[in-house]
Amino acid sequence: MILRRLTEALRRQDWSTVAVEIIIVILGVFIGIQVANWNDARVDQGRAVAYLERIGQDLDADLATLADRKDFWHQVSRYGETGLLYAQTGSAEDTSHWAVLLAYFQASQVAEFITIQATYDELRSTGDLELISDLDIRSALARYYNFGAAATVVERPAYREHVRGIISMDIQSYIWDSCYESNASGFQRMLECESPIDEQTARTVTDTLAGNALLMEELRYWMSTMHVAQLIANDRVAAATALKKLIRANESISSHLGTSR
Repeated sequence: MILRRLTEALRRQDWSTVAVEIIIVILGVFIGIQVANWNDARVDQGRAVAYLERIGQDLDADLATLADRKDFWHQVSRYGETGLLYAQTGSAEDTSHWAVLLAYFQASQVAEFITIQATYDELRSTGDLELISDLDIRSALARYYNFGAAATVVERPAYREHVRGIISMDIQSYIWDSCYESNASGFQRMLECESPIDEQTARTVTDTLAGNALLMEELRYWMSTMHVAQLIANDRVAAATALKKLIRANESISSHLGTSR
């Protein structure tokens, strides 16, 4: 229609009509481009929001795991302290030698923490990180995920190997069956349990362990590592919480903009 009117106007040399028709065509093209850009921007914004929602879920999972790991590492530390105290004093004090023996074994337990970062890795590998227009969020993402697996919280200590090489397998099997449990999510619990051996046998084993100077050095190192792991966990909780706050603020702004349109 426009092309026919423009052709007829050219034949008549009706330059004012030609100018009007050209302006209409240019405006149509411009508006079409703007609408396409606007639609693309909305699609990109939607993808960015979806990514941030997934990262928020990852952060929730990280925080739940960190809460579990902090409790577990604290319990490991308490068992280690019991073992070190016995090595220093040679006395079980108000507890039993079985409790000290159990403490030596449970102090060798590990619970790793590795940040869930599949969504962030996808953002980077696909080049979609640019979709996150908020520079504060992008900086916070980089800081959080570039520190995803500190060696301290995934370490397998020498103490673990050596103490389990000394304690007999029948005692270890009993501990696994009666003094420990875990679930499919990787959460572990160490339980109090009755002694499967007499007190004199338990004392003989604990004295063997406590009298091993190298083993006690390794236990002290592991307890120091557990202390550092707690500090790292506190830092990770603070970073995850701060990042979640930024994401929530961004979601609030995006929601407001969407409503205003």
